Amino acid sequence: MYDPVSKRSKMLNANWIIRGKVDKGVFSDLKFSPAFRSLMKIRGLKTAEDIMHFVAPSLGDLRDPVLMKGMHRACERISRALIGGEKIGIFTDYDVDGVCSAALIYRFLLKLGYPAPIVFIPDRAMDGYGLNKRGIDELHARGVSLLITADCGINALKEVDHAKSLGMDVIITDHHEPDMNLPDAYSIINPKQGDCPFSDQDLCGAGVIFHLIVALRSFLRDKGVENLPNLREDLDLVAMATIADVVSLTGINRILVKEGLKVLNEGNRAGISALADVSGIRSTVIARDIGFILGPRINAAGRISNAYTSFELLTTDDPQKAREIAMQLHVLNRQRQVEEQKVFKEVLTIVEENGNAGEAIVVAGTNWHRGVIGIVASRISERFSKPSIIISIADGIGQGSGRSVEGIDLYKAVFKVSHLLNSFGGHTMAVGINIDAEKILSFSEALNSVLAAEKTKHKPDVIVDMEISSQDLTPGLLDELEMMGPFGIGNPEPIFMIPRMRIVNIQKSGNNGFNMVLKQNNRIFNAVFHSKGLAREDIPRVANIAFTPYKKRLNGYNYLYLNVKAVSPA
Repeated sequence: MYDPVSKRSKMLNANWIIRGKVDKGVFSDLKFSPAFRSLMKIRGLKTAEDIMHFVAPSLGDLRDPVLMKGMHRACERISRALIGGEKIGIFTDYDVDGVCSAALIYRFLLKLGYPAPIVFIPDRAMDGYGLNKRGIDELHARGVSLLITADCGINALKEVDHAKSLGMDVIITDHHEPDMNLPDAYSIINPKQGDCPFSDQDLCGAGVIFHLIVALRSFLRDKGVENLPNLREDLDLVAMATIADVVSLTGINRILVKEGLKVLNEGNRAGISALADVSGIRSTVIARDIGFILGPRINAAGRISNAYTSFELLTTDDPQKAREIAMQLHVLNRQRQVEEQKVFKEVLTIVEENGNAGEAIVVAGTNWHRGVIGIVASRISERFSKPSIIISIADGIGQGSGRSVEGIDLYKAVFKVSHLLNSFGGHTMAVGINIDAEKILSFSEALNSVLAAEKTKHKPDVIVDMEISSQDLTPGLLDELEMMGPFGIGNPEPIFMIPRMRIVNIQKSGNNGFNMVLKQNNRIFNAVFHSKGLAREDIPRVANIAFTPYKKRLNGYNYLYLNVKAVSPA
């Protein structure tokens, strides 16, 4: 039985790991603060050159995309189609990554001066995820002879065979995990093929497509094609997809997102500018805005209505039309929020009544809106710090969506129990499953057994980068921390700890939060704490505080605030 009192006690007595302290001598040749230099060492950077590449990544550091397996053959085939006047079809997914992927190659071919490719986006309710016969038949009926998948297709053996039987060549571009047997496609571009030189990079679908169009641009240039488009202009789409698809923000992705956010904030894409405006974003768009504001609105069309709406938003150059579409997406997102909140409350009730002692949370319900179960899984995973799979059952079949937490490969775990599933797919942080309703309990038990067996040690509840003093919190450190962004999987926001801070004031804020005033060494700090279950009387007046510092803009001025992650008795 769920016990809120014991839960609060556990939260206050959580297992903390503190990875280091400030070392004033480390990387002393760099003109950064001692706290920042120490943080860089704790994050695994070994040389001053590594640090400079990290804080100021360059597009010049990207790898040659031709090295990606299947790339040259794909470029040769696409070039032949363009020269020969063939009709090209794009089959993509209905989420942010899929829509951005399609928009990337669509806009590139238009800028080259060729006819627009024919884009097919499946209907979530009618088709489900992935390459399907209906879409292939529709593209064939419209004269497509070269089919390019975006963000899907890596395990679509039967579907590719069907396309080939109709006389179509298929180029697969994807980033999801491949099975042992691959489709008999003309070319497959997926870094997760084990023998691909890019296999160490966790690219999203749009990241793969971007590498394709970079390589195709070079291929066409070598063929004598002139006036080729500037691909930097579309890096905003790559950044949006990379952030929204929750892939690692390290390596190549860090470069693409950092530069893509610059492009996005130049305001040259009518659709994104309009969406930011109707969403109430009045300042520089940051990664968090994409993850929590823009991304959900673009996703809303595919979840509640039709993803072509979002595709049109990202490809139009008409500001008035862009604003009309942005308003449609804003309204759809409100409808999505209502559905999401309804399902979330039901899932949370089930979890709290049944407990969540296992390594993963698997919850099923009847006729939950399938367009929101992925978001609910994400919220449940964040709330309970463990992988979650939410399953909607209709007519005896469960359609599930899962989200993981950093450090746990959910796809790998699901693969080991996939004999209980009708089908599944995904990547490290997100999976989709199809399962007979009567097998859900067995699946849940088997998945928890797999995760328990792979758990080598107890994962700490709070991982703190560094213990610091109140004197280390300076405006200069905040400026330095901004250079670490964008934050996400693989590059989380830094968490610091100051011991024995006095809580001089604490006020309730909303349902699960507090506004706090903290003091140490005659310095006063304003803080916010989303406690997720702690009551005001549970919080000690003198405590060790784990937090992330950030700038809060009020009345035109920046103020230092602390986003408290955890407290423990001092």
